[in-house]
Formats: sequence, structure tokens, C-alpha cells
Amino acid sequence: MRKKLPNLKYPKRLKIKKHKIQNQIPGQITFIGEKTTDVTEIDVISYNVDRVKYHYNCTVDKVVELVTHEKDFKHWINFSGLHDVEKLGNLGKSLDIHPLVLEDIANTKQRPKLDEFDDYLFMALKMLYYTTENIFVKEHFGIILHDSYIITFQQHKDDVLNFVRERVQNKKGRIRTHNTDYLFFAIVDAVIDNYYNITETVEEKTEFLEDKILSDANNASSTEIQLLKREILSIRKSVAPTKELINRLQNSKHKLFDKSTRFYLADLYDHILQVTENVDIYREITWGLLDMYMSSISNKMNEVMKVLTIMSTIFIPLTFIVGVYGMNFEYMPELEAKSGYFIVWVVMITITILLIFYFKKKKWF
Repeated sequence: MRKKLPNLKYPKRLKIKKHKIQNQIPGQITFIGEKTTDVTEIDVISYNVDRVKYHYNCTVDKVVELVTHEKDFKHWINFSGLHDVEKLGNLGKSLDIHPLVLEDIANTKQRPKLDEFDDYLFMALKMLYYTTENIFVKEHFGIILHDSYIITFQQHKDDVLNFVRERVQNKKGRIRTHNTDYLFFAIVDAVIDNYYNITETVEEKTEFLEDKILSDANNASSTEIQLLKREILSIRKSVAPTKELINRLQNSKHKLFDKSTRFYLADLYDHILQVTENVDIYREITWGLLDMYMSSISNKMNEVMKVLTIMSTIFIPLTFIVGVYGMNFEYMPELEAKSGYFIVWVVMITITILLIFYFKKKKWF
């Protein structure tokens, strides 16, 4: 017979968080995440072998016009500010993007994923970087590959793609001479390469904390270690699924990928594999840091307790002697001795010296 469970009540201060995605109609575009004050903008870089044109703060109609009429160019469309779901929906409807894809783009909690369609391919990633104030940022990032254009979706204007833009502008590398699949690779490669910078920063933080604990554990704190652990877990949640996506991308037979680009995808998988291994290593090291910190604090406490114990042990016989002669009995022969006071002092000093010598011999301090 099933036992009836007690009625558990949460304390008033505890708020149960619920995702907005609950009870949502599939394909309904709802922004899920932290809203920012960023203004939604659509910027387009149109390029071919000979020319590059920039179109800033475009309307959806302008984007459709560029894609439809300027067939001699390939277009990199960058949509920043995912909170404007109306503009996102209009762009998706105009370019015939599936509503479920738009739903995943607007959901900043969406884990990395890869969806393949007949005419295009969608990939969701996490863009990781540190700001100039050394604040860790995990940004939801989506990218759509089409034969004539690329669309990137970002939460903010800041990103790690400036090097790719420079390559397009200055005609460095193969981007302007290849199809859009190579630009897709270059963008994903830039995001993953920046994971290396993230792991290097994590390594520096880990080594700094380790040296801090080894030199003096009192200078460190468990809060610092817990924050680093949380940061590494956040990185791992972003990087680990990406390895599976790159593997799927490498083995994909989609028509949009040229044979030459597939070789670069294989190199991309090696990069993400190395990053994943590094993150796992630092995760294990951080777990060890907490044990090291607790052991150091415990050893410090043991040292303090040992000193206090030795001092207490030395004063026990002295307290006993003083207590005996502190009793005010009338008949105590030692009280009438002229040198009794000095004899008691000699006895107490002798006991102290003998106890210290004994503790030294036992190597207790």
C-alpha cells in the first residue's frame, strides 16, 4: 500500500522559478532570458570576390531586397538583440525560416543544437568571452547557413567575430572566394577558438587560487573556489554539447557543404575535443582545490589546538601546586618555612622545563 507523503511547504522566502516555456504553443516565438537595453539592429555585409558593401541598421524589407536582388553578392546578416520577437518573427517569415527555429533562437536557455532542413541549416551555440572588466559572459548565439547568405543571431552587439569581419573586409583567407559554407565554418571556428582563451583564463585563475592556498590558506576563501567551480560548470555545459554538434556537422551529407569545407570541419572537431578535455581537467583540479583548502584550514586549526593543548598541559601541574598552597589551612608546615616561597617557584619552573623538554623529545612542536 502506497504511503501518503507529508504535505511539504516551502518557506515564504523561497521562490519556485518557472520557465516561460511552460504551456507554450510549439513554434510560438517567446523571448526567454535576461532582457537588455540593447536596441535590436540588423547589419548586413554583402561581399563577393571583388567588392564588400556594408548596410547598417537595416529593416527587414531591406534585408529581403538585398537577398533577392543582389545575387552577385553573398550576404552576412547579423541580427543583434533577440528580445525584439516581432522583428525576429518578421525576418523569419520573410526568409521562410521554420517557426521552431525562431523559437530556439529567442530562447537563450536553449542548449547547443543542430537542425538540418532542405534549403538551410541551423546551429545554436554559446558564445563565451570575458569583458574588459574580467566578467564572464555566456551569450546565446544562433547561425543559419543558406546557399546565398548567412544569418547570425546575438543577444548583444559585443562578440568574438571581429577577426572574421576583418578577413572579409581585407580579403584575407578563402572567405570571399568560397561559398557561404566556408563563412559558416569561419564563424563557428572563431567562436570555438575563443573557448581556448576562456580555458586559458580559467587555468590562470586555478593556478592563482592553488598558489594562494599553498602559501596561506587564510588568504583564500571557499567562496572564491565555489565561484570558480560554478564558472567552470557553466563553461562545460556550453562546450560539452558542442563537441557532439561538430561531430554531426563533420559527418553531415548536407548539400550546402562542399567537399573542401568538410576537411576544415574535421579540424574544427579536433579543436573542440581539446577544449572539452581542458575543461574537464580544470573541473577536476577545482574540485581538488576545495579539498586542499579544507585540509589546509584543518591543519591550521590542528596547529592552533596543539599549541593550546601544550600550554594547557604545562599549566595543569602549576595550577595544582598553586591551588594546594592557596588553601588557607592553619597547619601547613611549608607556610612557616622562610624559603618556602622560593622553593615552590623552583619546583614550578623545574616542572615547566621538564615538560617542555619532554614535548620537544616527542616532537610535538
